Amino acid sequence: MQVFKKFNNVKNITKIALRSLGRHKVKTALTSLMITVSVAVYIFMESWISGMSVESMRNIVNYETGAAKLQTLLYFEKHEDMPSYENFKDWEDYAAVLDEAGYNAAPRYVFSGTIYSPQGSAPIIVNAVEPAAEARTLVYTEYVDLGRYIKPGEAAIALGSMTAEKIKVGVPTRPYEQELEEIIAGLSADDAAFVRGCYRRMEANIQFMETAEYAEERSQGRMILGHDLSRPDLDRLWALFDAGGRNDVRISTVIDYKMAPEMIRADKWEAELLPSLRIEDKPLVEGAYLYDELTESFLLDTDDDAVLDAVLAAMIRADFQGAVRHVNQVIDAKVVGTINSPDPYTNYNIAFMPMDALQDESGMMLEGAVTEILIRDKLLGAADMTGDSEGPEEIRAMLEVGLADNGKTLPAELGVFAWSDYMEDTLNYMEMENGATKIFSIILFFLAVIGISNTMLLAILERGKEIGMMRALGMTDGEMLFCYLCEACFIGLIGSVLGVILGCLINYPMVEYGVDFSEMLEQMGGDMGYRISGNFRSMWDIPAVISAGLAGVILSSLMAFLPTRRALKLEITENLRFE
Repeated sequence: MQVFKKFNNVKNITKIALRSLGRHKVKTALTSLMITVSVAVYIFMESWISGMSVESMRNIVNYETGAAKLQTLLYFEKHEDMPSYENFKDWEDYAAVLDEAGYNAAPRYVFSGTIYSPQGSAPIIVNAVEPAAEARTLVYTEYVDLGRYIKPGEAAIALGSMTAEKIKVGVPTRPYEQELEEIIAGLSADDAAFVRGCYRRMEANIQFMETAEYAEERSQGRMILGHDLSRPDLDRLWALFDAGGRNDVRISTVIDYKMAPEMIRADKWEAELLPSLRIEDKPLVEGAYLYDELTESFLLDTDDDAVLDAVLAAMIRADFQGAVRHVNQVIDAKVVGTINSPDPYTNYNIAFMPMDALQDESGMMLEGAVTEILIRDKLLGAADMTGDSEGPEEIRAMLEVGLADNGKTLPAELGVFAWSDYMEDTLNYMEMENGATKIFSIILFFLAVIGISNTMLLAILERGKEIGMMRALGMTDGEMLFCYLCEACFIGLIGSVLGVILGCLINYPMVEYGVDFSEMLEQMGGDMGYRISGNFRSMWDIPAVISAGLAGVILSSLMAFLPTRRALKLEITENLRFE
């Protein structure tokens, strides 16, 4: 009986709260609207941030690094410096085992330098690759928008489109009119007319706010390559520009190789080498050298290959410059295509060359060495993130078993590393960007909650007599508190439900189609901190939708607590006298 009575009281109090919503329609509507907007904005922003983050990580895996890399341990320790002297051979054995186990493997030799063309220069990171293996492992090879991808055996380069534009090679996509006329000056009348017909003048930017720089370029006769040109027309354009030597380039670089020095001056030994060695490495290095008083130097005193390798590894770990030799090298090549992929990283200072063209003295003297092998599960495509089979431990265990079946072992100096191990700075930056946007959404949410608190406070103050009458008629303070909490909860529920619906409606086209920010990115220099080049898409973040809806209801209820408690602290007679 007592339980039934309590249930009946709750039911009656809930009815009173619902009637209060109807009696104060304007306040209810305005307060619910604030919740609706806040919930919708939070859902939209969280979904957009999640979409950009996931798309960025997916692009890193599918366009840059693969799911994992096989490298020397020392290379990984210094991977930001790209120590090309930390390389390894016999990569074919590892690639064969990976292939048999269901993985694509793309060997690379990575080095840096400066690329020079007749019209300009730029710093460059060159990936010497096996073209067929790259195409199987990564998807950037499908985004050669002008020219073609490299072929084995040719001294050729596929270059990021932004760098190609900077050093003026390939087909110019944004030349000034005078510049275009100078380029085509040596062409026949028909060819020159064809080239002019492929360009249009830059128009006023009506999609985004036009910057002063954009307006100045437009006023100076900036031309834009047509977006509707057929592939045969683009190929003809490339051939016409290439015929004049526009695509001939030269790469200035340094070949690094490591070798335990035969002699180390005593001052360098004491000031540079010994202080930088690890404690456990000092006895090994000191035991391999003898001091020569005549030359005042330490001379290498061993020819044991194992000892020499260990000494060299200790010096490399210590960053001792005497263990690395440098040979300047110049490589002549021709740009045969430009890459413009959804991952902006591949579009900037990145170049791809056939590995077999760099083996001898005219290249990088590779002699079959590579700095890394990119690894990706054959069953996973460009739409997939990394799978369980692509963890470093799983891949290393598989390699060890596969090599053992062939009577070989995986050298101790080689390790398998996940893609995320190379992208800590990028991931931290994205996390920081995400945090800033989340803070904005949360601030907006709490502003709405403060509005609810203010609305409830005014509502309670305006209903002072009503509160006094209800208390005089026997309603307890607990029941009064529950009544107003229910009223605030219903306001939050209405706003949250509408906010979830509105947020999902806004988010749907962002998930399905996205928004093309390529023109705005172009004006901003092409970088917004994410590995996305233009089309930004959201994703369905179900936890964010649920948490936003619940937060709207719970916070609305809590915001009614303090104003109600304040009113209930007054005596009933004071409530009744309230005007």
